[in-house]
Amino acid sequence: MVFLWVGVVCFYSGFSFAQNVPEHFGQAKYYAKKIFSDHRETFYCGCHYDKHQHIDLNSCGYQIQKDKRRARRLEWEHIVPVSLWNNHFPCWKQAICCEKKRCYKGRECCRKKDKSFAKMEADLHNLVPEIGEINQLRSNYRFGLLPHIEAGQFGSCEFKIDRTTRRVEPRVAVRGIIARAYLYMAKTYHIALSKSQQQLYVSWNRLYPPDSWEREWDDRVAEIQGNHNTYITQYQENR
Repeated sequence: MVFLWVGVVCFYSGFSFAQNVPEHFGQAKYYAKKIFSDHRETFYCGCHYDKHQHIDLNSCGYQIQKDKRRARRLEWEHIVPVSLWNNHFPCWKQAICCEKKRCYKGRECCRKKDKSFAKMEADLHNLVPEIGEINQLRSNYRFGLLPHIEAGQFGSCEFKIDRTTRRVEPRVAVRGIIARAYLYMAKTYHIALSKSQQQLYVSWNRLYPPDSWEREWDDRVAEIQGNHNTYITQYQENR
């Protein structure tokens, strides 16, 4: 199967991505890999990775914490964590999925029971490549500024974590992307943000406008998924 880029539009020979909207997270990861195929850079640290998804940690000066195996593994990170919207779904808290003698709840159950959960989890506007260890350590912590945390927690990677307050500070280069992902997800899926989080993302959206890659990324996602993030495409109106 031949892979072609036509302008900012993605096509496989014979059909457009727009005819193949991802129905679940597995499909979303497949398409995300194609979207980032010529922009192989991890989101939070800016590490380069190759076509086999092997990460060059030296390219961003990342310092491994504990998990060497996961530090070298590329994973697909939800900017807005799944746990932020789990209260919308009974399958997350109630063990309504049963197989043989086992009943369970949570993500595994929601993937099977609720198509709207699967759609949210597979939304490509919220999916970026990341170092597995960073994905694990970020968990579902909120974003914010951490001036009391000294730089260098992860070597040259500009990323901070405060486990006490469960917050993380991302590098400046991705703050606008994070803000527009949060505002998009909140609007699209009716996710309630706290007043402080809403103010933070409105501020970051204003301070850090989309660059050429973010606009390209949005175009590629729209070609697959059929919708744009209007906080990117209509940036001036949504400031």
